[in-house]
Amino acid sequence: MGQKNKNPAQFLTKGTLAKTGQPYEMVLQGAGDIDAILDLQKIAMDDLSDEEKSYLVPKDRAFFEKHFASGNLMLGIISEGKLVAQCVIVNPTKQSPKTGMTDMPGRLAPHRVTVIQGVIVHPDYRGNRLMSEMVDVWLEIARMQGRRHAISEVTVDNHFSWAVFMKEGLQLHSIGYDPDDAVHLYNMHAEVSQLIEQRLNIAFNQVAAPPPSQKAVPVSLHELDKQRALIKKGFKGVARNPKTGEVIFDKPKKQIFPWKKK
Repeated sequence: MGQKNKNPAQFLTKGTLAKTGQPYEMVLQGAGDIDAILDLQKIAMDDLSDEEKSYLVPKDRAFFEKHFASGNLMLGIISEGKLVAQCVIVNPTKQSPKTGMTDMPGRLAPHRVTVIQGVIVHPDYRGNRLMSEMVDVWLEIARMQGRRHAISEVTVDNHFSWAVFMKEGLQLHSIGYDPDDAVHLYNMHAEVSQLIEQRLNIAFNQVAAPPPSQKAVPVSLHELDKQRALIKKGFKGVARNPKTGEVIFDKPKKQIFPWKKK
């Protein structure tokens, strides 16, 4: 896109970058923006090390054409005429139930699910909470559309992304595996209504994540068997210890995620 979107119906919100004070706008992207979308994806991929390239699954032009033709969404953040962040939103339906998730457990009514994927922030604009801003707008769109379950998957090693999701209120509910890329995946989830309610709470907005309870268990990032054992006992991954890198597992006061059809 590269320029401010002229369609007022596609404008969502605006703000200023936390680090530089530059203005930005968040918009709904469309098929006419695919060139800019692909350009930002390439910039992000080129910036990743060989070990980090599994964090992002590149999508081609055909994917985005089909994505928009199916009525799915993409959020874009533009600052001074430049696309600096984006994310893909998949809203499955009964007719098109695919979520894009590699290894999502259980069964959920597709029209009640919303999935965020392909979150990209330009390397020069990281540290401005742009991923968090996109998550907030994603959830508000989900609420307006009657979507109940907010879901995403993140490679285990991509601690930045899943830590942000946890700060935003999503929890680690299961661990999957992508045989094509040979990577383990964290399946993140929360109920949309609960996340919206949390955002109305002053305490939630002042503290990124609630303090762990006395039952909380820290687990090394790569002790996946121990993590799976805790999940079977009803624990959920709720935070990342920034000093040790450990995943903090805790038992939620209310089991909000039955993985059953609603």
